[in-house]
Amino acid sequence: MARASRIYVSNEHGSYHIISRVVGKQFLLRDQEKEQYLSILESLSQAFFVQVHSFCIMDNHVHLLITSLEDQAKKADWNELLRRYRSMYGPEAVPPSGSIDFDGEEIPDSDYGMERLRVRLGSISRFMQELQQTFSRWYNKRNNRIGYFWSSRFKSILVSKGESQLVCSSYIDLNPIRAGIVRKPEEYRWCTLGYLARNSKKDQSWISPIPLLKEKGEGSWDWYRLFVYYAGAIERPGTASISVEVIDEITQLQGRLNLSTKLRYRVTNLSEGLAIGTQSFVESIQTRLKRKFIRARECLQGIPFYTTRNLAHSS
Repeated sequence: MARASRIYVSNEHGSYHIISRVVGKQFLLRDQEKEQYLSILESLSQAFFVQVHSFCIMDNHVHLLITSLEDQAKKADWNELLRRYRSMYGPEAVPPSGSIDFDGEEIPDSDYGMERLRVRLGSISRFMQELQQTFSRWYNKRNNRIGYFWSSRFKSILVSKGESQLVCSSYIDLNPIRAGIVRKPEEYRWCTLGYLARNSKKDQSWISPIPLLKEKGEGSWDWYRLFVYYAGAIERPGTASISVEVIDEITQLQGRLNLSTKLRYRVTNLSEGLAIGTQSFVESIQTRLKRKFIRARECLQGIPFYTTRNLAHSS
């Protein structure tokens, strides 16, 4: 049976809820795999004309809420297109600028491949193809494995702009709650709220709030967190929910995370890591050991970690 054609929606009208499942429903996405997938997602989201609003990486599947920015791709000049392309393939990479005829001869594009590159970098399908294939190659090489990693092509559901995006985003962040893995969304490292709780605003810049949240201004993520908690308290047959006690706790804080909670999440980063120090120091150790389970971070919401230099001055 022929595959159904995908329906596309502009950023003025909505987003895509994307779901990818591991082949055979196997639980292959462990901690290191989730970190790697997240790293690739962050990198590619800045190369393609897309906005990532929310995500959740579970053990055997992934959820994403993404908006296509095809209109921006159409307006981009050659330098911007080339910069994005080379951020993926290296500083000397040359994008395709023609097609091959039946005789094997290249037919050059009249615009040197500019329109071809616009279509590529503005496409949700190409974005997902690059994301899935890049991760699959990494996983197979690391595990000396061949074959498919993902069960089939990704599933995409159109989500209209406004409240539908909000409900879908909260559903994504509630996946680890419904699965009974954690009591609070922030306790799960590989979902939107868990990521935001552990990283500085600079590191969060690639995550774009949905339009409805942007209208809330400075406290948009606090408002969203409160919405997710209330949504998570609704009981559903066969799944876990957020307890009344937890709801009362977050309500009193009006959706904010207090300092002690932020520190607790970051201390978890410290205990799970391979080394403690500056970002360059931690990354150098991880590179030497060919391991990078936890991203190296140097500060917590503006609060610097103690580095070896800090300790030397305090002694």
